[in-house]
Amino acid sequence: MEQQRVVALGFFDGVHRGHQAIVKKAVALAREKGMQAAVVTFENHPRAYVRGRAPDMISTFQRRYALLQEHGAQLVVALPFDRNMAETSPEDFARMLKERYRAAVVVCGTNYRFGRNAAGKPEHFEAFGLETHVVPPVLYGSRVVSSTYIRESVRDGKVGLARRLLGRPFDLEGPIVGGFQVGRTLGYPTINIRVEDGLLMPHKGVYVTRVTVDGQSFRAVTNVGTRPTFTDADIVSVESHLLDFSGDIYGHEASVEFLKYLRPERGFTDGDALRAQIARDIQQALEYRG
Repeated sequence: MEQQRVVALGFFDGVHRGHQAIVKKAVALAREKGMQAAVVTFENHPRAYVRGRAPDMISTFQRRYALLQEHGAQLVVALPFDRNMAETSPEDFARMLKERYRAAVVVCGTNYRFGRNAAGKPEHFEAFGLETHVVPPVLYGSRVVSSTYIRESVRDGKVGLARRLLGRPFDLEGPIVGGFQVGRTLGYPTINIRVEDGLLMPHKGVYVTRVTVDGQSFRAVTNVGTRPTFTDADIVSVESHLLDFSGDIYGHEASVEFLKYLRPERGFTDGDALRAQIARDIQQALEYRG
């Protein structure tokens, strides 16, 4: 007989502390019952199908998948949320979990909904023959930790708060691409990463960050913005000056973790004024402890 599973349910955007509690409960139950710990989620956000637009994602699909595994999921199943899924009844969704994915136990949050018109609620799983465990919300102060709360925090530049809600720094990942070489002319060469469309972007400004490339991490100063001193273009870039690093890493993948907001982005009258400000930003990065 094939091994049965404890299945954690949710979209898990960002895999924040609330999501981690759900996965942790599923992993603990699987260990206790001699079952496999699994996650069933969706490739695309249900709102993208239902409303035509998804919220800005906190993490890429690949990052979400990896984080779920890091937190103990032995199997991650990502289903497309399409017309067929949207029209699936709550009973058929539960049957799919049992028959296709061998779920004997499900774990979810209090606000989890499933099936056509989101009519299914956690308590309905028991009626469909699935042992059900509902994990209460995780609070930060008096507010529930949620993807919405994290989006608000990041958009406001409150990356320290986002770090506490996520349980890790908010980060952006992408390939290192060529830029305008402006930093190099100022004596502060930078790398630019190409960010996947649809991802959450921090408030425009300058941050203390940690950049990881090829397994090596470097303290950095990162500007999120449009380079108002040098261009009128409205294209937002993520541009980092790595401290204590020199080399050619174009084409490599990089991760930028946002640790502290330093100041808003602003234009300068000339290169000398910008150069002096960059030096002050770097000094703050060097003094940062966190």
